[in-house]
Amino acid sequence: MSYTYVRCSWPGCEEPVVYKIAARWSDGSFNELKTYGFACADHLGSIFRAAEARRNACSVTPGETLGEIQIYKWEPGKRDSQLTRLAGLEENYRS
Repeated sequence: MSYTYVRCSWPGCEEPVVYKIAARWSDGSFNELKTYGFACADHLGSIFRAAEARRNACSVTPGETLGEIQIYKWEPGKRDSQLTRLAGLEENYRS
């Protein structure tokens, strides 16, 4: 399996990703993680808070749901459903 190197979403940062910042989205028949960013350890707080602001500004159409911003441990080659949520870490950064 090939792997694409994923870098932190912070502008100018070249560090590898440690965390995926995402929210659960569904249209009633399909659901997925809507990605709001990828973070290295140094930029997690900034990227998380920016993602929360963008998520809070979103509106959904009838039948759609969009959950709260969550932090997942990034593991190359794993599907979203296989990623581990780090709920305890989220509370450190919630606005």
